Amino acid sequence: MSAPLLTDSTAETAEIVDLANELVGRIWGHFTARASELKLTVAEVKALLNLAADAALPMRALAARVHANPSNVTVIVARLEARGLLSREVSADRRIKGVRLTQAGTDLRARLESRLLTDHPAVAGLSQAQQRKFLELLRALLNKPAGARNGLSS
Repeated sequence: MSAPLLTDSTAETAEIVDLANELVGRIWGHFTARASELKLTVAEVKALLNLAADAALPMRALAARVHANPSNVTVIVARLEARGLLSREVSADRRIKGVRLTQAGTDLRARLESRLLTDHPAVAGLSQAQQRKFLELLRALLNKPAGARNGLSS
């Protein structure tokens, strides 16, 4: 029995999926390389990108944002705290511990964000017009309005 023939439409869909998967792989490689440059794990990068200096985030909320088990986040937070990049604090409800970036954490996060944008595979080699068109397509795919940013939390 022979394989079914691909229509032009399904062939294009297959190519889109293949190319998207290749791009995701390149993005992941870029992300892990930038983390390594700063001697951070991927999980630590995700935590840094989801914290701020001006407001403490409960540990459980951080776990949800980085898609990790709360016990794993405790380990990640301990490592970042040992490096002086964040601090823990107890809220009014003593059962809830929050974490926030220190000045050193804020500085490292800024360096990290800058490095992540440098030569990013999603935009490298694209003209400004192509980048705008790609941005429109991404917004449509993700159902995001113009100006909506949610960082690199995944």
